[in-house]
Amino acid sequence: MIDIYLDIIDNYGDMAFAVKVINSYYYEKRETHFRLFSNNKELFDIFSVNFLEWIQIEYYDVSEIQKHTPNTQILNLFERQIDYRFLESFEFEIHLKNFSYFSLEPYKNPLSPGIQNFHGKISQNKNLIVEHFAVSLLEKTAWVFPESLYYPEILPKSYFTKTYWLDFNKKCISIFCYPETLEYLETSWFFENFWAEYIFLSFGNQKINTANILLLPFLNMYEYYSLLHHCNGNIVRGENSCMTALQTQKPFYWDIYKESNMAHIQKLEDFSQYLQSIGWYSDKLIAAQSQGNIHQSYWTLKEIFT
Repeated sequence: MIDIYLDIIDNYGDMAFAVKVINSYYYEKRETHFRLFSNNKELFDIFSVNFLEWIQIEYYDVSEIQKHTPNTQILNLFERQIDYRFLESFEFEIHLKNFSYFSLEPYKNPLSPGIQNFHGKISQNKNLIVEHFAVSLLEKTAWVFPESLYYPEILPKSYFTKTYWLDFNKKCISIFCYPETLEYLETSWFFENFWAEYIFLSFGNQKINTANILLLPFLNMYEYYSLLHHCNGNIVRGENSCMTALQTQKPFYWDIYKESNMAHIQKLEDFSQYLQSIGWYSDKLIAAQSQGNIHQSYWTLKEIFT
């Protein structure tokens, strides 16, 4: 059994990443039993449909961590603050893997060594062995637990036509963004500037005030992963959905989480540098990431989607 510690901050993406980690550990290591200590039971219940068959999960609130004897393996997602003294109080050996937030920060100089310098570092005190795990797409780091590992095939277009009456004779653009961004898109008449052959796909209670819109229910992760492959373009939010959009190699816009300390600006610079290095995307698409996220200018998006 493996323990997982998770504080939900950016709700959907944080829980979705936990699902991907658990599914990946089952698929690769055949681990079937997990205890998830988190702070959002409602969200866990919503996302529980996404776990692969045979996985068994016990859910506890994070406040209950010290009420239970820890397991010998612990995955601490997003560097959650931990009471190390509690873990060091046991006589048996505990392996704790500290997962970083997703990062593409490259090496710049010895004072700014980047995320690659973080990955794989191991320290030990008493019975506790701590390994740092860098979630990244850069070389000499870990990985981002892609759905393609355990979803080797995507759902066909016929599934979405039958289940959701989706018309693929039209060009589809999926929209999953933060409310502030959606407001900017609506007030700038972004949606109305597309021809009638385009249709925008929205999800759950994210309503868009435009005629060429199809409101879908909150899809499960396999459906969402597959649908992004079939769309002509995707607007996604958060790191987790961004990684899914990258797997499709379709035109996309990443609506990055805007941090109060403006740290997202450096993340965008690192992201743009990464996109340039892989050579899949046009200069316009790369420029659109900063134009939208920093300057609230979305006109380039129309060009990359059409």
